[in-house]
Amino acid sequence: MDGQLLQLGGSLLAILVLAAITWMLKLGQPRTIDTDERACALAREADTAFEPTQAAIGRDGSTAILADSAGRIMVLRRHGTHFAARVLEPGTPAHSEGDILTIMPRDRRYGPVVLDLGPDAQDWALRIDALERVDHA
Repeated sequence: MDGQLLQLGGSLLAILVLAAITWMLKLGQPRTIDTDERACALAREADTAFEPTQAAIGRDGSTAILADSAGRIMVLRRHGTHFAARVLEPGTPAHSEGDILTIMPRDRRYGPVVLDLGPDAQDWALRIDALERVDHA
C-alpha cells in the first residue's frame, strides 16, 4: 500500500511541475492582436496579395479589420490559438451600434465578426457599405 501512495504522490507532483512550467511559459493562452503591426503581419500571412495600409484592432485583441490600397477590406478573428482571415466581398452586411461593429461575411462557415472598435466602428461600417457601391460603378 505504501508503494502505491508513493507512486500516486510522485505522479501528482509531476503533474503539478508540468502545470507550473506550462503556466510560466504561457502555453495554451489565447493569442491576441496587440498592435497594428501584428494585425498587418497576420493579414499578409493569410493573403500575400493583401498589403494593409490601415488597421483597427478590437478592444479585446481577438479581432481586427484592415484595409489595403486597392480598397479591399479584411477581417481577422481568433480561431483557437490561431487567427482566421476573410477578405470581404461587395454587399457584405455590416452595421454599427455604438462602439460595436458587426459583420456577416458571405462565407457562413466563418460566422459573424463582432469588433469593439470604439468611435471608429461607424467609419468602418461606412467603408464596408462602400464596397457595394464600388462594385456597381
